Amino acid sequence: MGSKVGDPMRPPTRASVISAGRRSRWVVITVWLALAMLAVPLQARLGERAADESETFLVRGSESATVKQIIDERFRRGSETAAVIAYFRESGITADDGRRADADALALCRSGAIPNLTMIATPYQRACGETDPLDMSPGASLLTSPDDTVILSTVLMTDDSTPDIEQAVAAIRDIVPSAAGDESGLRAFVTGRAGFEADRKAALEGINGTLLAVTIAVLLLLLLLTYRSPLVALVPLAVVVLAYLVTAGLAYGLVAVGLTEVSGQTTAILIVLMFGAGTDYCLLIVARFRDELRRARDVEEAMVAAAQRTAPAIFSAGAIVVGAMLVLALADFNAMREMGPILALGVAIMVCAGLTLLPAVLTTLGRRAFWPAVPRLEPESAPAVTFWGRVAGLVHARPGVIAAAVTALLAAGALAGIGGRPALDFSESFREAPDSVRGQQVIRDHFIPGRAAPLRIVVAQEVGGKVQSALTQGPHTPVADMHAVARSVGADGDSPGAEAQGQRRSATDLLIFDADLRMDPFSEQATDAVPVLREVAERAADGHTVLIGGTVAENYDARQALERDTRLIVPVGLALILVVLAVLLRAVVMPLYVIATVILSFGFALGVGSLIFTHILGQPASDPNLPMYAFIFLVALGVDYNVFLLSRISERRRQHETRRAVTEALERTGGVITSAGLVLAATFATLMVLPMEALFQIGFVVTLGLLADTFLVRALLVPALAVMLGERNWWPSRQTATPG
Repeated sequence: MGSKVGDPMRPPTRASVISAGRRSRWVVITVWLALAMLAVPLQARLGERAADESETFLVRGSESATVKQIIDERFRRGSETAAVIAYFRESGITADDGRRADADALALCRSGAIPNLTMIATPYQRACGETDPLDMSPGASLLTSPDDTVILSTVLMTDDSTPDIEQAVAAIRDIVPSAAGDESGLRAFVTGRAGFEADRKAALEGINGTLLAVTIAVLLLLLLLTYRSPLVALVPLAVVVLAYLVTAGLAYGLVAVGLTEVSGQTTAILIVLMFGAGTDYCLLIVARFRDELRRARDVEEAMVAAAQRTAPAIFSAGAIVVGAMLVLALADFNAMREMGPILALGVAIMVCAGLTLLPAVLTTLGRRAFWPAVPRLEPESAPAVTFWGRVAGLVHARPGVIAAAVTALLAAGALAGIGGRPALDFSESFREAPDSVRGQQVIRDHFIPGRAAPLRIVVAQEVGGKVQSALTQGPHTPVADMHAVARSVGADGDSPGAEAQGQRRSATDLLIFDADLRMDPFSEQATDAVPVLREVAERAADGHTVLIGGTVAENYDARQALERDTRLIVPVGLALILVVLAVLLRAVVMPLYVIATVILSFGFALGVGSLIFTHILGQPASDPNLPMYAFIFLVALGVDYNVFLLSRISERRRQHETRRAVTEALERTGGVITSAGLVLAATFATLMVLPMEALFQIGFVVTLGLLADTFLVRALLVPALAVMLGERNWWPSRQTATPG
């Protein structure tokens, strides 16, 4: 090859030579196509496994998770899931309405359409199901609202898998009156835990297909605008699609052997991350390949030179994202922990595809890839003055002013988020309220609100009465009603869950009590009540087994876990990123302020996002997961762009002193890195088309942060700081420029 390949500072990698070889590139393409074809059926199976999210939002080792485990292992029916049917007539329930509720219950019993059905009960009868000797289910008085406008029917199932819940709720809604009302004006809402899960799953139905279609359309448009060539726009997308299929196949393998779990949330974010970050990695190679084609006549030589100069930056950027995703495996919150390995796998596969498959395809296409804007051989052409050249000149001339102005702007935005926002309750989780949310509102307005999602209390039989009295008769207790629903079966022994609570308790039978709260069980007020109720129950049990679970307790445990996970994951993630940057740059000073600037843009995105959500979009509440997800994606991906810039600065520093190296690097990379930033921001923005408020907020904040990082941090703040610090950027390295 020519002089570009012979650069002693960066010899050609074996992968780049193989990928660009006349025969070997066809082997590379064939291998990737074969792997993708083998993975296609596995991708569908991964989607099927992701459909069951019954364990996704639990917390490893938590009290609520222990309750679920005990009920599954020690109780005859296991963990029952309830669908609550709220029949509502504003003028008052009539005798005919009661007969309709009974008829609906009998029809459901006979339909056989509800998987693992254990019981259907109305205020007037048990339509089907066994009678437990201990059963003290609420009667007509507790299932009829005080104003006689609402009656409740309950459908109990032993299986809480998401597909079975969807099937059951669909069967119920086919038989009962619609939420809009029947011909007589009677309305019915299917709510309770089963209704909530079914509506949440329905809101995400087709999420992967929607995201894939919107993402590809957005990326194709941006790539066409950037390169004005249909082939070079399609090639990166084709590479990412193949890499995604291979990742999905391998991810299914990990799930199938029990090494991790997967949810619909994980597969959705996998698409966004791979298409966003993957297209960015491809853009770097495409841009450098186009530049090299202007210097070298031979296409293979140009590709090897492009690959060897971009590979270190792409590999380092990918390592940062992979490391940040793997840190998520330390989380106790299942939804967060299971996401880490699969996202890390996706980015690792994408880096491999970008460094092997993309060079092979581009070398095969040659200059034709850029048609009609085919790059011409221009080895001696003088560089024209560009927009980014003027930006680089401004940064070089006024680094202090620019650094101060950008820092002040980002800090002001970050300060806007001080104080935080309340957490989203369930009714706010959907952008448009579904049947289950409206049903819960009816129950809240006319009933004991907690009836739709009771606490589940596992307690030793000998102290069951004491715990019941303590929780229902204490001063200012939020528990309105509490009734036993089942007794444990199996051999006696040390009580399950005792070790989880750090105690050895007496051998005994166990009871399950359902406790209805006086408040909306999905409100922050209900979540805040959980630790107090656990303390009261512990005192009343006097050393015997007592554990509180159920939806409300799961929400509390998830909130606590997120706080613990944040305290662990944030410093570990930052330390890992710092190490990768220090190794890449062989310096400490530059990595430190690069991380500081990205954290500043993260704070800016959260703060400004909070202002916009509260005062413009009319949504003052925040998803509890938002800060963690925003941190992981903004810090890991934000550092990516800085890696692309810093690697070019390091390259130019071999010929020039640092200040000139910074301005030349900014001028040469400004266009491609800005395009990459826009691509990634546009990809995350696709989350905002989904009907879930949590995903909308994550998409909005991450998009805002990526734009701030692209146009403020990477384009202005980091170069300005690098110019100001000069050679001190590279401490403790003593490497100096080698003119040539």
